[in-house]
Amino acid sequence: MNSADPQPDYWTQYGAFQQVKHDLIRHYLNGWFPKLGTWAGRVLYVDTHAGRGRHRSGEIGSPLVALKTLLDHSYRDKLLQKSEVRFLFIERDDENLVRLKAELNAIGDLPSGIRVDTRGGDSYAVLSKIIDMLEASGHAMAPAFIFVDPYGFKVPWRLLARLMAAGRVELFVNVIWRELGMAVQQRPAPGHGLAKTLDDIFAGSDWRRIGGDDALERMHDAAELISDLVGAKWDTRIRMTTGGSAIRYILLHLTNHDQGRDLMKECAWKVAPDGSFEVLQRDNPKQPLLVTPSPDLTSLRTWVIEHLQPEPRSRENLRNALRSELWLPTHLSQVIRKLLETREIEEDGAGNLSPAAQRSLW
Repeated sequence: MNSADPQPDYWTQYGAFQQVKHDLIRHYLNGWFPKLGTWAGRVLYVDTHAGRGRHRSGEIGSPLVALKTLLDHSYRDKLLQKSEVRFLFIERDDENLVRLKAELNAIGDLPSGIRVDTRGGDSYAVLSKIIDMLEASGHAMAPAFIFVDPYGFKVPWRLLARLMAAGRVELFVNVIWRELGMAVQQRPAPGHGLAKTLDDIFAGSDWRRIGGDDALERMHDAAELISDLVGAKWDTRIRMTTGGSAIRYILLHLTNHDQGRDLMKECAWKVAPDGSFEVLQRDNPKQPLLVTPSPDLTSLRTWVIEHLQPEPRSRENLRNALRSELWLPTHLSQVIRKLLETREIEEDGAGNLSPAAQRSLW
């Protein structure tokens, strides 16, 4: 096992980026545990780069965030009556692993039904071995939430695609976009060392399709390529920026389930209440918002009217169509209510909505 942490300074500071990652994990697992724990029989949380468990400033790391989310959950005892919850924390650095185990031991005895496993070594090798065993046995992986927070941009998307195909698996990946985007922009010639690295990451040369005139467009191209590569039906993107158009990281949630998409959208709005799905590095994670920004629903109003033009639609139909957008069902309800009040749309006896008929003045 490699005993050298490539980013030892990471543990000396705790800023907005770390806070948002942890908040998203906490918010998501608060909804994910009860959704699956009531029927699955077993659920799994995996942290591929678990770290040492706590920052020097005292804030806990992602493994403890995940474990404490379950321990403190109001439905914990009911969930554990029906399902076992397993946590797998993988860390390649010897010293970090020792410190992580000490943090876990300090929690004390865990309730029956919660199992925690820590493993040393390369996380991708560990996961590859697990997938090999599942594929050889013909068994599916238990419903899993896998948090991938790598040290660099070399994420093996081919392996993550195998994980997605192994069962009801959801991925939450911190894409180190600044370095990855710079590598893609260099457009290395086929056969060049960097080109081989990108070919290996993306399981082929499709990364050359990532284009666009600005960083945001290139980021969306890359996210769509990754989503296609792993076979995800839905991807939700939260940008971590250093100001202006400089995107540092992309927090990318990948799922094949509508409920997973809906839940992550709700979580994203909690960390970016203005609807930008963007977090700035300079934001102070310890400074609460004195005034929660109100989203501008103008574009959603236009969206609703446009979707009602071809034919009448029910609210449920509109909600399903809205899933691919960033807006929430609560925003949709607000807009529909306002449009009905202003008589720009109307509702028939069957509950279908349509643009209001133009009435003659004669």
